[in-house]
Amino acid sequence: MLVNGLVQLGVLAFLARRLTPADYGLMGLAGVFSTLGGFLGQFGIGVALVQRPELSERDVRAGFTLAMGLALALALLTVAAAPLIAVLFRSPDLVPVLRVLSLTFPFTNLGYVAESLLDRALAWRRNMWVNLISTVVGNAAVACVLAVLGFGVWSLVLSQLSAALLRSLLLLHAMPHPKRLLLDGHELGTFFRFGRGLTTARLFNYGASQADYLIVGRVLGVTPLGYYTRAFRLMLVPINYFAAVVTRVVFPTMARLQQEPAKLATAYLTGGAILGAVSGPLTALMVVLAPELVAVVLGPRWEPVVVPFQVLAAGVALRSGFLMAYCLDGALGDMGKRIVRDGIYAAAVAIGCAALVRWGLTAVSTAVFLAVAIHYLVGAAMSRRLLGFSWREYWHSQWPTLLLGGATALLAVPVRLAFRARGAPDLIVLVGTAATAAAVVAAVVLLVPATLGRYGRTAMRLAGEATAGRFPDRVSAWLRRMDQTIPTRW
Repeated sequence: MLVNGLVQLGVLAFLARRLTPADYGLMGLAGVFSTLGGFLGQFGIGVALVQRPELSERDVRAGFTLAMGLALALALLTVAAAPLIAVLFRSPDLVPVLRVLSLTFPFTNLGYVAESLLDRALAWRRNMWVNLISTVVGNAAVACVLAVLGFGVWSLVLSQLSAALLRSLLLLHAMPHPKRLLLDGHELGTFFRFGRGLTTARLFNYGASQADYLIVGRVLGVTPLGYYTRAFRLMLVPINYFAAVVTRVVFPTMARLQQEPAKLATAYLTGGAILGAVSGPLTALMVVLAPELVAVVLGPRWEPVVVPFQVLAAGVALRSGFLMAYCLDGALGDMGKRIVRDGIYAAAVAIGCAALVRWGLTAVSTAVFLAVAIHYLVGAAMSRRLLGFSWREYWHSQWPTLLLGGATALLAVPVRLAFRARGAPDLIVLVGTAATAAAVVAAVVLLVPATLGRYGRTAMRLAGEATAGRFPDRVSAWLRRMDQTIPTRW
């Protein structure tokens, strides 16, 4: 996870100095439609495969048949609709980009069932290696080489294609499964019935995640959209490489507990505590160090990104929190609440962005932040009613987010100002401030474990049990000595 995130940050930094905001804006517009085709093509098949208590060979064949059929149909539809989309957004260059990107649908769905079966088997190590290799070889290496050769936006397009194909081939190798098509039987109907609800919910979520791109691209143009997409992408790094990974582990675990409400509630609250304990300090550091982070990662010409990025980054902890509601929906197979919740979210993003876009990217970012806050509160309320825990219990899992985030901000601001007063370069300010704040907060958590709250301590205990015996004898002896000398209550 850490290596994957660092690779993505490195690629983001490299490409930001080779490509223009217009390149990113064009790819952002194309990505709106490739994202739509991507989740329509998956149709909730993976969630159904993980969530089912029992799984037969016919279920696997039906899922693979449906995934490939939908992917091919959507690829053909995208090829046909590309000219109309280009006219709508006054961008003729969209046509070839959309048509080539349509290949990502079959490339991705080729390995979609294998990925879901890996999740079901809790085979996270194999999944980690697949993601790492496809990111480094298929995406990063291809994008960087093509950018150096002057391919412009096509370095982004072709790297996405190569990463999708390589990832699917690796997934099929890691989790072989029957691939003979199944064109009859009730299994296809079962997938359709389950997928309808999930896909409807995802349509609303798609509206929430892409409405800002559509509105900025249509009203402000491709270049401002390029700035906005970089701010958004940089904000998403901790979501993609920490929160999403944690929830990927939590979801199949919760699915196994769907018949045990008390344990399911504990898993939900513990997962939320894990996300909050990390995303709170990360949110604070991203907001405080935004000028240095943008300068180091993206470069000086991306300065217009700083303030929109700060506003978007303020919602990272909230985004991490409502991912737990998605895990709960999938674990219980209850898509009705997700449809309502994502419908509210999509409406809030679309209305807010449409109303504020005339005032620029910072105003759009503010509208998105407010929509994220609404989504977080609605998700918490629905999950609480579904699992039967009190608001007090929920607060026990979430208050460490505020405590650790606030403490990190209070530490980071004066440290950053001290580095600035000494004329330190951006990289030293960024690394020095982040390292200092992280070290102090980590020491506080170690010495005063109550700062993690009840559910955070439970998570740490479980992590300790899971890793027991995996360290060399010398490391284990050192840890025992630390446990005897530091007054902790783990």
